[in-house]
Amino acid sequence: MSFEAWLQSRLVAHGHKIAVDGAIGGETTRALIAFQRQKKIRQTGVADAATVAALRAEPGQSKVAATEPPAETLPPWMAEARRRIDLHERRDNAVLATFLKLGKYLGDPAKLPWCGDFVETCIVKTLPGAVVPNNPFWAQGWKDFGIDAGGPKVGSIGVIRWSATSGHVGFVAAYDAARRLVLLLGGNQSDSVNLTWFPLDKFIAFRWPEVYPIRVFPAFTGRSYSDGTAAGTR
Repeated sequence: MSFEAWLQSRLVAHGHKIAVDGAIGGETTRALIAFQRQKKIRQTGVADAATVAALRAEPGQSKVAATEPPAETLPPWMAEARRRIDLHERRDNAVLATFLKLGKYLGDPAKLPWCGDFVETCIVKTLPGAVVPNNPFWAQGWKDFGIDAGGPKVGSIGVIRWSATSGHVGFVAAYDAARRLVLLLGGNQSDSVNLTWFPLDKFIAFRWPEVYPIRVFPAFTGRSYSDGTAAGTR
């Protein structure tokens, strides 16, 4: 069982009628906020340590009874992004557009660059308290989002500057210090959601959602595109 499914199953045990599907969305977040309100925990919609401890207790009791939850291997916005891997802007246009409409919507992903649209959708779907840029579609605008991540941490939002007017944004999935390359899980990378390596020196910021504690997560492994260029993100 994943951490996300455990979280949902404990919310169900505490009386919240939600699906246990491992996908953290609006339904789960609303139930989490309601649970936090009930337990007089700060209502963030984020499963912090205090919330997890309260979820482990049986309903009506304060003593911990449930087993230790599985390790959280990905922050929720990254888990959401990973579920969209391989969606292509032309082949999967309707599915991708429906997903992107969960947040602000730029328009047809087959006609417009949608990397910022993808990042914004993953954030607003899983972090209701996060304040996103006024214009989330402009990639370089994400350089002021949240707080400084302190480098290319897995889960951070990596912001690329190709030129004064063009850039790219995605989620850091791994960092190769020896080769000075950053692996991004992002949208509009060769027209799809995938894992692509980009040179470290093209990044102008690594940001982290202010409403979610910075944690260390394991790097992604598996298939990835070999290199990322400005042409591949237009």
